[in-house]
Amino acid sequence: MLGGVAAIAASWDEVSCVAGEFSSSGPCGIGIVVASQVLFVALIAVVAGAIVLSRGLRRPVDPKGGTGWRLGPGFLVIASGMLLALMVPRYACPDGFTLSPVFRFCVSVDRSYPAPTPGAPYKLGAFGVGLAVGLLLLFWRRAPWWLPPAVAVVAFTGALGFTLQRSVGMPV
Repeated sequence: MLGGVAAIAASWDEVSCVAGEFSSSGPCGIGIVVASQVLFVALIAVVAGAIVLSRGLRRPVDPKGGTGWRLGPGFLVIASGMLLALMVPRYACPDGFTLSPVFRFCVSVDRSYPAPTPGAPYKLGAFGVGLAVGLLLLFWRRAPWWLPPAVAVVAFTGALGFTLQRSVGMPV
């Protein structure tokens, strides 16, 4: 639910921007399509989060406890690592060059060459760390009760912040 609220806040300045003004992603209208899609998904996430929260607060807790308290945070950390890996840019071009969207070439007025991939190790690293930490949370039976939720909140907040920054920009 809080992720949905953060996504609404991040996309709202682009959606509510008036022509001639600037938003966090540049001149108005540049990122309106992405911001509208993020806003739509965020509204669904807020409604779904409110339903889950209201049902979860009414549910009794078993004093013996089960393994469910580890499963949710573990899967959330794995999903956050996957999202972070998807959002890390793989190709990069130096100043003065633009990245060709189809052929992955760095192009300037007088020359072009295949784009280097400095982001590939970071993509694999983000996925690997998310998978490793998520599996650790899933199978570590003696973990302190506060650790899996704390790790999940940090992983989710980091992945959400990076995703919103890369997609719609964060409002200032």
